[in-house]
Amino acid sequence: MSFSLVRHRGGTIFSPVSADGAVGAYADALAWSSPATWGGRKPGPNDVVQVPAGCTLLIDENIEVTVLEIQGTVLFAARDLQVKAIGILVSGDGVMRAGDARRAFAHRLVFTLGTGRNFNLIHGLGSKFLAAVNGGAIELFGPRRRAWARLSDSTTPGTILVRLSEPVDWSPGDKIIIASGGAERPLIEERGIFGVTTDGLRVTLDAPVSHRHEGQRARMRYGLTDSAAKVVLLSRSIAIEGDANGIHAGYGAHMLIAGRLPKDSGNGVASGSRGCFVGVEFRRMGQFNRPGRYPAHWYDNQVARDSMLKDCVIHESFQRGVVVSGTRGVQLHGNVVYKPLGHGFVLERPEDWASILVDNLTVRPRPARFVDPAMRAMDEVRPRSVWFSDVPHQPPPVDTGDIDDPNEPAARSC
Repeated sequence: MSFSLVRHRGGTIFSPVSADGAVGAYADALAWSSPATWGGRKPGPNDVVQVPAGCTLLIDENIEVTVLEIQGTVLFAARDLQVKAIGILVSGDGVMRAGDARRAFAHRLVFTLGTGRNFNLIHGLGSKFLAAVNGGAIELFGPRRRAWARLSDSTTPGTILVRLSEPVDWSPGDKIIIASGGAERPLIEERGIFGVTTDGLRVTLDAPVSHRHEGQRARMRYGLTDSAAKVVLLSRSIAIEGDANGIHAGYGAHMLIAGRLPKDSGNGVASGSRGCFVGVEFRRMGQFNRPGRYPAHWYDNQVARDSMLKDCVIHESFQRGVVVSGTRGVQLHGNVVYKPLGHGFVLERPEDWASILVDNLTVRPRPARFVDPAMRAMDEVRPRSVWFSDVPHQPPPVDTGDIDDPNEPAARSC
């Protein structure tokens, strides 16, 4: 791996050097905030930070670096935090962890991935990436939230109190959408939550709805009861996002859990990597017309029964939603993909359906016309909620250098 961008920007490659920065309840961890951890000067926006095997680093303040490369362990202090980087790579025995299966990370944690230009920082990953390869693990456990519920009573224009068919654990300030079901009523309204009753069944909006949305109790046309509107929660306390610079070109961040780097596909045996995402929001994700650059992508991991995507939401996606290829057993439960360009969920084989069809929802997938022939073959001018490709997985093309400025418009169909 090389970091030519760091030298170009005048940055430095940092690695923790002292145990004097260990703090508090994390006695074995080095505190990012302590200058002693870094031998004097803490890393800045132009620097690369490498966490070597055997080292535990505690991020206890907001940080901004060029790349965070993890082969040891990175943990997060119990406070609101923001991490800004062009890329985060976890490999080998490396682990990046916030919370665990028994205790969720209870604070706000935001990863913002971006840069003014698209640099190919690590061969095969490009930029704006969160990746675990060659055995690495990313574990982000936020509070589990109910991702969506059906509307119980129909709404009329001017309604500000909506009644749900199932109780929710949503809070004032959360963002939601109301999406009328069925192809005949493509209506979506985005609102904030002003209040929720103690039983979780009635939600007061921050502004009245403008349209009628049919509830479960309404008489559905042709008996299509699943046409009842869905109310979807967009907010989560842990968020992974691309920066705002790539919106015009459809160049967001991408997340990859892979047995090896894309450039190494076909060489040797892949080491299974692990990605556990519970209660996570993915926004401004996916890189349009770039194969392999999806909001959530499991690739070439063989059997990955320890990997999961649960109670998460993907919105403002520039290329598909969840893609699983060359990997079996990923647990996909209770997730929502909102208005992706292309299919919501893509699996390689139909027999993998048991991994995915558990309370997941795709809302209004948008038509997309891709340049890559293999991607065009999936007929995304008529996008589906779930698509089984039935095609043996192929390694995505490898970037060999800098690519186009994301501020240049990309040809895409919305």
